[in-house]
Amino acid sequence: MAVSVDAPLRLEYLSYEPASVFERNHSSGITCEAYGEVGYAPNVVLGEIQDAYALLKEPDEKLLLSMEIFCAARLESSQRAVFLALVSALEPLAQEAPLGEAVNKFVCECANLLKENTDIPAELRASLEGRLLQLRQESIRQALKRLARETLPDRPDAPIAVDEAYALRSQLVHSGVPADLDIDLERESRTISGIIRDIYANLFNRSLAHRFNG
Repeated sequence: MAVSVDAPLRLEYLSYEPASVFERNHSSGITCEAYGEVGYAPNVVLGEIQDAYALLKEPDEKLLLSMEIFCAARLESSQRAVFLALVSALEPLAQEAPLGEAVNKFVCECANLLKENTDIPAELRASLEGRLLQLRQESIRQALKRLARETLPDRPDAPIAVDEAYALRSQLVHSGVPADLDIDLERESRTISGIIRDIYANLFNRSLAHRFNG
């Protein structure tokens, strides 16, 4: 439901107390009150929940984890944390594909040369060998670009946006700040959020809900 209607979601049940308690002992005098509300019609929210149970197939564990991270992302306390969580929601969906026999052969030859090099300590050789053998498959970044390309064939902008988002995530994780200090993280979050929602919709073969205020 949170994915379809594009709203962060956290369910909490605290007590049997009412949601609000009015102060009956406030002093007399001039007062002013105001409030604003943006929401969804009950039939939209309840309909999405009902459809999730009745119509949608059970997602696999990686897809479920991805959706859990996505739904909680915008509850984070800063724009950096929101953006990092949104991009991280993509990672469980990445399935690194092999890069082909030619790459496999080249990497294995390099690994064999490494094994024969006794100048490198055995523990370090084992670590380097593991990292070398990983080169036989796509990186997570490459796998995510392919995911966007395959699941959203009608959106040629999606692979580029995913790649740029992952690059920006790496900048934030490794240096704490983006290379471009003028970048609008809120706008970047909206962009990648829309792409992720479209990916989910494609994986579930389901249209996203339309916004209705009321």
